[in-house]
Amino acid sequence: MSDRVRLAVAGLGAIAQSVHLPLIARRWDLFELVAVCDLAPSLRADVGEQYGVPEDRRYADAGRMVEESGADGVVLLTSGSHGDVALRALRAGVAVFCEKPLTYTVAEADALAAAEEELGRPGLLLAYMKEHDEAVWQLGERLAGIDDVRAVEVEVLHPTGQSQLAYANLRPAPLDVDPDAVSRLAVESGRLLDAAIGAGTSDRLRHLYANVVLGSIVHNTSLLRAVFGGLVSVDGARQWPDGAQPGRGPGSVEVTGELPGAVRARMSWHYLPDYPAYTETLTVHHGRGSLRVTFGTPYVLNNPTRLEVVEAPPAGMAAGGEVRSVFTSTGESFENELADFHRMVTAGEPPRAGVAEGRADILTSQRIVRLLAGDEPVSGEAARA
Repeated sequence: MSDRVRLAVAGLGAIAQSVHLPLIARRWDLFELVAVCDLAPSLRADVGEQYGVPEDRRYADAGRMVEESGADGVVLLTSGSHGDVALRALRAGVAVFCEKPLTYTVAEADALAAAEEELGRPGLLLAYMKEHDEAVWQLGERLAGIDDVRAVEVEVLHPTGQSQLAYANLRPAPLDVDPDAVSRLAVESGRLLDAAIGAGTSDRLRHLYANVVLGSIVHNTSLLRAVFGGLVSVDGARQWPDGAQPGRGPGSVEVTGELPGAVRARMSWHYLPDYPAYTETLTVHHGRGSLRVTFGTPYVLNNPTRLEVVEAPPAGMAAGGEVRSVFTSTGESFENELADFHRMVTAGEPPRAGVAEGRADILTSQRIVRLLAGDEPVSGEAARA
């Protein structure tokens, strides 16, 4: 293998067009785009032409692309569980860069772990971009010298995806997707959701699990895991005002639990369609001060994340004062994770998050959805999580 990793990209929608494909082109020194895949023939043609991918390397089936394209790595940007294609890739010796969620079920994650073990080297990077944010790295360094963290709070103010991507001039939604292919994917997703949270569960709960807890809140779950070791217990979860339904805004979700060291944690996630701009904060309170990380709209490349530190002034200064310091960087977290993927493929460096971390996040997500169910019966893996 040359130093440039040959990449195949599956899923040519919003995240591919606004973030990953432009960054792959930017990092020409690390990557060569050799194949693309999408269910929509028009997207395959238009994006393939834009990025110089030959017609015979534009695929409708991701598994076939993995097996035929000659790629060293596959970038999975499709919706839903990524278990099937990721497993086919690992068994073919192709490295996997996987957007969230890793899978819908623990069983799928266990199959990936077995395939990676058989491969004999790190084979899958789970692409939680906030784990690759330089402000988060700085937060971790600051916390290394603090032993009295009291509470951690994550708050997300989430407008529509369309408003976040209004700047990006995305291609129109394709109208030529094969409906039979969509139906097959829906049936398979339904089967996996049955295994995860139980056959017969309501549309509300299935939507919450797949699209909210695993589709968005998992970014916060993974952030707590990466920085603090993860939630050791989940003791509260509620959704309001009136239940999430497919095609409607999912409202607000709040999750409470405990981190290692008896540190209390709360995640508050609010879907606010008309909110001016996406905002997320991670706040840490300890015995001598506070730290706050503020994330902006994730789809705007090189949009600086801000770390603010509040602490007491040095000894000898007037009592009652405070010192505030700020760290920002224009380093791009999505680009950092691609660079980490390159190192995993070429040098065998373990990723920050892989199959094991994804499995842990699925378990936490199942514990959350079990509490969100309220009086509704839950079976499958979530009943045992």
